[in-house]
Amino acid sequence: MKTREMLQILFNASDSKVLDEVANVINSLGSHFGINTNLRLAHFLAQVREEIGSKFEPRIESLNYSESSVLKTFKQITPAQAEQYARDEDTPVADQVAIANIVYANRMGNGNADSNGNGKLDKQDDGYMYRGRGTLQITGKYNYQEVQKRIDKYYPNSGVNILTGSNVDSLLGSILIGMGFWIWKDLYRLADAGTSKQVVDSITAVINKYTSSYDKRYSHFTSISKLI
Repeated sequence: MKTREMLQILFNASDSKVLDEVANVINSLGSHFGINTNLRLAHFLAQVREEIGSKFEPRIESLNYSESSVLKTFKQITPAQAEQYARDEDTPVADQVAIANIVYANRMGNGNADSNGNGKLDKQDDGYMYRGRGTLQITGKYNYQEVQKRIDKYYPNSGVNILTGSNVDSLLGSILIGMGFWIWKDLYRLADAGTSKQVVDSITAVINKYTSSYDKRYSHFTSISKLI
């Protein structure tokens, strides 16, 4: 596969050695996770590019929202909570732990905002523990569990366990998260349908249905489609 060439185009802010490492992981393990043709690879990397940006590195979701942006992004948070926890002129960094626990409570397999029952919104609650991670930024306890099942099935003894935190934010862990989600959702089957925007959009809809980045993801795909 033309992995290294595609990576260079999409992730041009990355160190060359990092891209070599990424290419090696994908070329070594991709066939186990439904990434074994240039077409499938191009679809996968186009989605990754939009999720993590032009620098290929482990990415954890930032929830450093302003009051207006958190209310616009999440319907689960109240104006009073946004005022309390979001950043403003006096508080340049939001309480990201509290925000994560509120906006991701009671969905995607997570418990309530105080899921560990200690009366606090802290780092051990589900919302914060299972916030967006990896090359496809999976979110929620249920998604973490299902992706870990695929990692264990297709790359046993990887040393990566996203439920316990073992190597979860390593480069390998980040890539495996994305590949585990890819094969769990059978996205390789959608990718095999071709190179049209409709195909790219169908994959985007599974990864992040309500995103505003459909056109950007297709643009990433077209930038490397000549290598298919």
